[in-house]
Amino acid sequence: MAMDDDTLLKSSGSNNNLQGVLHMYSGNGDASYAENSDRQRHVFRILQPMFEAAMEKLRFPLEGPLRITDLGCATGTNTVADVDFVVKTLTNLCGNDHHSNGGSSTLEFQAYFSDLPSNDFNGLFNLLDRPGHFPYFVAGVPGSFYNVLFPRSTIHVCFSVMALHWLSQVPQGVVMKGSPLYNKGRVWINRGRQDVAEAYSKQSEKDLNTFFNCRAQEMAPGGVLFLCMMGRPDTWSPAQQVSVGGEFCGHDFEDAWDELVTQGIIGRDLRDSFNLPWYFPNADELRKAVGKCGAFEIDSLQVCERVPSMGEEDFEEYIKNPKMFGCMKSNLVKSFVGSLIEAHIGKECTERFFEVFSEKATALLQCNPPSRLVTCTVASLIRK
Repeated sequence: MAMDDDTLLKSSGSNNNLQGVLHMYSGNGDASYAENSDRQRHVFRILQPMFEAAMEKLRFPLEGPLRITDLGCATGTNTVADVDFVVKTLTNLCGNDHHSNGGSSTLEFQAYFSDLPSNDFNGLFNLLDRPGHFPYFVAGVPGSFYNVLFPRSTIHVCFSVMALHWLSQVPQGVVMKGSPLYNKGRVWINRGRQDVAEAYSKQSEKDLNTFFNCRAQEMAPGGVLFLCMMGRPDTWSPAQQVSVGGEFCGHDFEDAWDELVTQGIIGRDLRDSFNLPWYFPNADELRKAVGKCGAFEIDSLQVCERVPSMGEEDFEEYIKNPKMFGCMKSNLVKSFVGSLIEAHIGKECTERFFEVFSEKATALLQCNPPSRLVTCTVASLIRK
């Protein structure tokens, strides 16, 4: 089962060509995103009042449909429920005296579901073919949210939930052998080298600037932009991304890579040429990017700490059974990074990787209690 590192390194584009390979796992299997997105749903429900408050300030269009987009929609029931929530909220607001669309008796809605081209749009659209769903027109828009996706001044409500911490690419040099920034022996930056973390910070700054400039072109004046992403407190350095116990990909994830090297399944160079394309920005970093763009008024921007990502009873049930917890964590991580790992080391090695990861997560539970609480950076912005 040992792999030819040179062959895989040449064929793998997972760190520099995310658009071509990154997607949440489709279908309804144990490791599918549909079966592992309860945490995201739980977090968004807690933060919905902030989104509602921002939508109350929306400048409704005088004519034509009200256009909504979910950026980084993935697949599964979450994105459909999120858009349903937005449409229902706006419908209720439109019924109030101080909101109108020029006297039209019926306000129409156009919802755009947008994600990378590799996303399972077919699975998503099958979910929309359901009786009694909230009435709105639907379209899929494949593409990166680091590009312009819509015509100028056409979007009225834009939101992105648990997606903007994904970088456009791993910073140059981090996975290049011989580079001063080579992140040897690691696959991410949490509690790692400060210089590597700073490279991630600069990449995030560049990406956020690009993101806001793109949205500034697309959004109509008075439009609402709501963002919720993994974040960290302002007092934490870039090398402090997640607290102990709160990592999706912590010591157990790193140890699983090491185990594959030890077993001769992959080589060290192949392990070291993979890094996760994540950076969890704090409020100051996001505020700086918004200010540099200059096209948005900040309605609300804050770091929300200790946000429950699942119910307490469900969490307690999981950690009672270490083996069940290890399996659950492995499936969860596989649902959103499995495609990148598979592109990097191949399908067979990926299956073995997540078997080992499940074992490592089970063992780590005994000495490092996990947390169901996450930290999010959340922003409500109004297009000037």
